[in-house]
Amino acid sequence: MFGIFMRIKMHHCLNKLETLWYKCNDCIAGDAAMYFSRSKSSLKTLRALESAQCVSLSYADNSNRPFMICPGEQSSLYVLERSEVWLNRVISFIAGILTTVAAQYIIEFLRSL
Repeated sequence: MFGIFMRIKMHHCLNKLETLWYKCNDCIAGDAAMYFSRSKSSLKTLRALESAQCVSLSYADNSNRPFMICPGEQSSLYVLERSEVWLNRVISFIAGILTTVAAQYIIEFLRSL
């Protein structure tokens, strides 16, 4: 259950970062990066995004907070994959319900023949 909450945080964080990257020409540096990573939770989320190669973090002076946050190799691909996975889950759930309901009617129809 913890994994799904982390995925939601990662997706939310990546959406915010993409908006900021668009405004700041593909990198967030200095005080903006420090402010973005102000809490322990946001640092944990940024490190998870870094391990998924969605962001590239640069640290200054052995600090635990990033000084620069740049897009990684997989940032846009991650958002597409996650949304596609959820869309497939919803479609599969609806198809499963429809199949269950339709199967009952088909069986009844075949018995009446």
